[in-house]
Amino acid sequence: GTSSIGGTTSIGGSSAEGGTVSAGGTSSIGGSSSAGGGTSLGCSVTGQQTGEFHLSVKDGAGTDRDFLVIVPTLYVPNIPRSLLFGFHGAGGTYDTPRYYGFLEVPDAVADTIYIFPQGVPYRDYGVGWNDACDGYDMVFFDNMLAKIESLYCIDTKRVYAVGFSWGCDFVTGLACCRGDKIRGIGAASCSDDFSRSGDFTSYLYLPCPAVSHAGIRFTHDLNGDWGYSADQMTMTSRLYRYLNRCSENSSAISTECVSYNDCAEPVVECDYPGLGHWMPPNWAQDTWNFFKQLP
Repeated sequence: GTSSIGGTTSIGGSSAEGGTVSAGGTSSIGGSSSAGGGTSLGCSVTGQQTGEFHLSVKDGAGTDRDFLVIVPTLYVPNIPRSLLFGFHGAGGTYDTPRYYGFLEVPDAVADTIYIFPQGVPYRDYGVGWNDACDGYDMVFFDNMLAKIESLYCIDTKRVYAVGFSWGCDFVTGLACCRGDKIRGIGAASCSDDFSRSGDFTSYLYLPCPAVSHAGIRFTHDLNGDWGYSADQMTMTSRLYRYLNRCSENSSAISTECVSYNDCAEPVVECDYPGLGHWMPPNWAQDTWNFFKQLP
């Protein structure tokens, strides 16, 4: 992306990543991973840890990376669970996404395994994410997903990712680069100029793979915020519609939200006057409801 806004908030500021960073390495953990359907190899594994704990895997640069895992205490291995990744904003930590609200969504908590990864410094922009399809954080995502799927019983049709600010930029990258591995994204307050040419065929100069794409729910301030302009928000909306092959037409589903028509996968956009660079009220519950409705 090209946003270069400095500063952070308690939940992370906006992003500042530009160009691509080629990172060597490939996913090194075994296991199945596909939003196309099925259950993971971990459904045959017993005696796994529940509650909150940390695991680590390597990223594309060969660095050991930490992530927080939260497994329901009533977890049993023969019942497939949904899996939710939460990505923090600039300057945030793995602990930040717990304040996004998804741990308080009643119908999510008992049925969901949560993964909250820890970002690392990116160039001189502070702690955040490398969004590029060939970046080290895409391999980090691959290896986290494969690790959890090898240990726990995951419904591979219910793998989701949410993010705020720079974390929102990263889940947008996932929608492009790993659209076959996640079923839906919740994107709050972010923007990039993506291909820098307006054709939306690439993300950070790299083409989006010809794979299925995730359902998308995008929330932002109607008039832009201190991190991103209204024009950037409009461009982000156009990218999402391009990815999921939507028409320009939409249908209102609430005061703030529209659902775009004729999409290969659903795209919902919600704009809130005066929201600022933040998440709207009831973001977690509304996003979870969107995920549940995905076919």
